[in-house]
Amino acid sequence: MKNLVSEQDYKDALERGRSAMSREPYATSARFNSRTHLLSVVFSNGMVVGVDVRTAPVLSAVPQSALSDPYVTPGGDGLLFDKAELSVSIPGLLGPLLPEDVARQKISAIMGRVSSSKKTAAAQANGAKGGRPRKLVIPA
Repeated sequence: MKNLVSEQDYKDALERGRSAMSREPYATSARFNSRTHLLSVVFSNGMVVGVDVRTAPVLSAVPQSALSDPYVTPGGDGLLFDKAELSVSIPGLLGPLLPEDVARQKISAIMGRVSSSKKTAAAQANGAKGGRPRKLVIPA
């Protein structure tokens, strides 16, 4: 079978992945304690988040015996529960448990940093017109 990715492209992709993972915390491990009903997720920055699975909408209906041995996905943004045949995104798990205004602020900040070809084209078009208009200051 022919290799469709060059060795250099592969190395570049690995480096981009390492760079992206170093910027934001990501999950490194997870454990479930059936006695306390607590799912603990450990992040790359040392933070540990505990979730009572009885209060998490995505996990509350799953039998607790099926939640043992959670597995963190390679990107560090999801959990797999093989016994339950369930995969859960960590933002999807934690988002509903946060106050709405906190979650909304965080999502807005993240989405504001996302770049796309449309945003780039719009910024270039606005720049060609002289950029963002100055705010009008009305003297008091």
